[in-house]
Amino acid sequence: MNPTDEQDEFLQRALRWQDGTLSAGEIAALEDEMMCSEEKRRTFAGLQMQSMLLNEALRREAYTKGAQCSVLSAQSRVVRLVRCVRWPLAAAAAFAILWLAGTWIGKPDKPVPHQQLASLTYENQAEWNDGRAPADGQLSAGTYSLASGTVRLKLAHDDTVATLAGPARFDLEAPGHIRLHEGRLSAQVSQPDKGFTVHTDALTVLDRGTVFGVDVRADGEALISVLEGMVDVHEPDSLEMQRIEQGGRLSARPKGQRVLQPADDTPSGFEDLWPLTLGVDDLSHLVEFVVPRAKHKWQDFRSDTRLYIMPERQRVQPAGALTVDVAPGVPLDFKKKTPPAHTLAHAGKVNSYLLFFRPLEGAIERRPDISGSITFAQPVIGIISDSARLQQTDDTLGHPRVAYRDKPRRGIERSKKPGERDVVRISRDGRRVYFNLHATSDPDEFRVLVAAP
Repeated sequence: MNPTDEQDEFLQRALRWQDGTLSAGEIAALEDEMMCSEEKRRTFAGLQMQSMLLNEALRREAYTKGAQCSVLSAQSRVVRLVRCVRWPLAAAAAFAILWLAGTWIGKPDKPVPHQQLASLTYENQAEWNDGRAPADGQLSAGTYSLASGTVRLKLAHDDTVATLAGPARFDLEAPGHIRLHEGRLSAQVSQPDKGFTVHTDALTVLDRGTVFGVDVRADGEALISVLEGMVDVHEPDSLEMQRIEQGGRLSARPKGQRVLQPADDTPSGFEDLWPLTLGVDDLSHLVEFVVPRAKHKWQDFRSDTRLYIMPERQRVQPAGALTVDVAPGVPLDFKKKTPPAHTLAHAGKVNSYLLFFRPLEGAIERRPDISGSITFAQPVIGIISDSARLQQTDDTLGHPRVAYRDKPRRGIERSKKPGERDVVRISRDGRRVYFNLHATSDPDEFRVLVAAP
């Protein structure tokens, strides 16, 4: 096939992805295609950048000057813009921009009065300032002030999850847009084609499907930290973008010279918010959340008194039926050394979490054990605790940047003696996992599968 024809076909698939007309199989094929070609990844990113730029530009015009422009005038601006863009990206950008013009132009310059923009899905010791609290768990356009505690919101326009820790002041301005005046926010975007924007006095953050945090200090300084994927940021009075990739941090001040200075490569400062954002509602005090990194070192996570939980793939669509060792509502059978397998009928997307207990050296002599529970925001559909099944699902359910152990002894021990038996089970309501683990020479591991929202 001619290289030009191949690139044109790739752009057509990318545009269909943006329009949401690709099937699940076509989406998977497109992802595989881009994984094998850096050039295609750059082209795809450029297409999305063009869309985001116009998205933000049109949003500003609509919400500051009123919706006075027509689709025709917007198309005229598109023609002038496309003349400045080289083919073949010009065609892709043109189609994307025309689509956005038809989507944004003509919409009201403000949200419909009392339109529900978000709902409250979790709160822990949350106290709101007078007159600045959600009404019956629903949030419409307006200003909110969280005095203390932690809350989790689900945005109505695309089910984006946003977690905030008090004290925090924020405005819900329009669907998919939050202005953070002060406080910490972490977010997970579930539908990249719709996007999510966080506005601060120092930076505007445009996200297209990732997990990131924003911390706005009292003096207006903003810190951006990316856990997964990447985000693009720009100063409020400029559309010149700067990209922050996973593991990166960036800070900027609203006054004086606005130079974006990269910080270190550790996504810290949001350790208490990451679990809530990624679907973990409650952890026993013995459980520690682990941020996955490309250079994950298992030896760094050894403790006689800690069970570690690491988020793996989020919202992944299994290629086929899933086989698990622990299923909801199925009693545990300790008479058999090899646990019976259960095939799941779950047809939707799943979130995966790896939990592991790695005691310090000499654990056999000390015989430490650990017990507790973890509560998830969504129902647990199964647990994989068999060593072979853990290894078989590392590629499909494990985190793509983590190098997993290939030793044959993983999973948990199923001793017939109660004092040496590892027990992992699911609560009756399906949202809590109980564990009671005993140390041996090999670490205990199990993978929890949760229904993705």
